[in-house]
Amino acid sequence: MDRQSADMILRQAGFTPEFVAAGMEGFVFAVGNDMLAKVWLHKTEAEVQLLATFYAQLREQLLPFATPLIHNVFSTSQGYIISIEERLAGVPLKGMLERDPDNIRLRQQGMAATVGVVTALASVEDLPAARELALMGEPSSWDYHASWGAILGELVEKRARRYQTILERAVYNFESKLTTVIAELNTLHIPRTGIIHGDICPENILIDPASMAPIGLLDFGFLTTAGDPCFDAVLATLFFDMYSPHAHEARQELRTMLANASDPGPRINQLYPLYAAAYALAGSNAYSEDGQDGHFQWCIDILNQVLHA
Repeated sequence: MDRQSADMILRQAGFTPEFVAAGMEGFVFAVGNDMLAKVWLHKTEAEVQLLATFYAQLREQLLPFATPLIHNVFSTSQGYIISIEERLAGVPLKGMLERDPDNIRLRQQGMAATVGVVTALASVEDLPAARELALMGEPSSWDYHASWGAILGELVEKRARRYQTILERAVYNFESKLTTVIAELNTLHIPRTGIIHGDICPENILIDPASMAPIGLLDFGFLTTAGDPCFDAVLATLFFDMYSPHAHEARQELRTMLANASDPGPRINQLYPLYAAAYALAGSNAYSEDGQDGHFQWCIDILNQVLHA
């Protein structure tokens, strides 16, 4: 499906769509009255309904910024899944940062907004629907695993084994590194189980352009689950600036800011290598089956930085 096809699907369903964005999970269009319609590429109606349940539970937590709320989910006569949700206020942080990429003060404001989102979400207790959501398309295993570390370890092993041939060519001493990461995850103990967004990045943080304060958080679902909020904190440091010349400097600065926050605090320094390696192994082929994309190489670079064996 392409953008034009998604537009036609919505028109056939009775909407007058205006294109807003495209992502790996679907196409998003404005459909009037501050509402959005999303045409999903792969999820089933039941999976989108579960996401709607999660969003409703999350809204009850009264976070200091808005989160999505799905009002309706339906299947067209051709079998396409469409969801209707509220359009949140604010502009993406990424767009603000890209206007002046060398502006240090602007970058620090963006980091502060990111810290605000991470720490606020870390205060949310475990939500029932979060345990049922698929992780990177893999069925939830919360039903038969007792710990967050085991959940993440299973995801890492499943996906690393699926793409093992590609990863072995790119990662020195791959088997030893994978075994070490899984073993450490399986023995991991966390203070409590909270909510993980899984993709807290400037694209998904909505801010008030006047104050640079975060007022919305988008796109839960791809790696959203119940687990250790510190995992979100580590991923946020990795995703804040992935490719620019300032990436390493920004990553270190944001990590320091989060280490000084009430949550995650110093735990981010203790768990940074493990969680960074876990994401890199699980997410290496998230956007490309053959590893011929920038994200794959970025994941390999992260592995090389945090695992030296």
